[in-house]
Amino acid sequence: MKYYELHESFWKQLSNNGHISWDRESKDELMSRERNLELENFLDGTRNGTVLDLGSGSGSQSFYLSKQGFTCTAVDISQTAIDIGKELSRELGLEIEYLCYDVCSLNLNRKFDIVTDSCVLHCIVTDEDRKSFYNSVRLHMRVDGRFFIYTMIRNEAHNPFKDNGYLLLDDNGILWSKGSESFDVDWTEINGEKYFPHRRLYTAEQQRSEVLNHGFQIEKEKITIGSDNSSSMYIAWLK
Repeated sequence: MKYYELHESFWKQLSNNGHISWDRESKDELMSRERNLELENFLDGTRNGTVLDLGSGSGSQSFYLSKQGFTCTAVDISQTAIDIGKELSRELGLEIEYLCYDVCSLNLNRKFDIVTDSCVLHCIVTDEDRKSFYNSVRLHMRVDGRFFIYTMIRNEAHNPFKDNGYLLLDDNGILWSKGSESFDVDWTEINGEKYFPHRRLYTAEQQRSEVLNHGFQIEKEKITIGSDNSSSMYIAWLK
């Protein structure tokens, strides 16, 4: 099993506990997510076009964009997340296309005006998978399309996971997790203990270099620093 395929089991737990989103928000809170407000700034008044929402979860970003006038296609690897999103869309009176696919091997044979990263990029850890993700983005962007990134980064001078015990951040920006023995993943032994790759947390400069190396141009970017240095975000509008 791919490490990010574990998201399905997490979504099942969320659903069983009555939650409709990864961060356990209410329907009203889904619309006011910080990610949506940051995206609004980049849209610069645009209110129509097609959007491919990658790593959509139950669809908070697609809900927001659909209400703004965009035609949205939401893609997530978790069928449970997709099912929750479909039900929520009906309740909200929104027409959103939901598809259950691995965003690293996606080919819809369609082009979109905007492709969005719904906090999925930092969940893709290996160099090979990240390359596949960027290729999928490029495959689905119109020539004059845009790509919105909203991904976790780290402060090079500070490691908030240093004394965590459960999580381990290495020099390559890979955040390893001890997880659960029941996880069907490829385990790696580090310092005599078993871990699996959980997140990829680059510094801002590393993240910037990565998108440039994959052929994107940066039109606008923003970096937000969390108070605990563990929730910093790299936010960018690319072409």
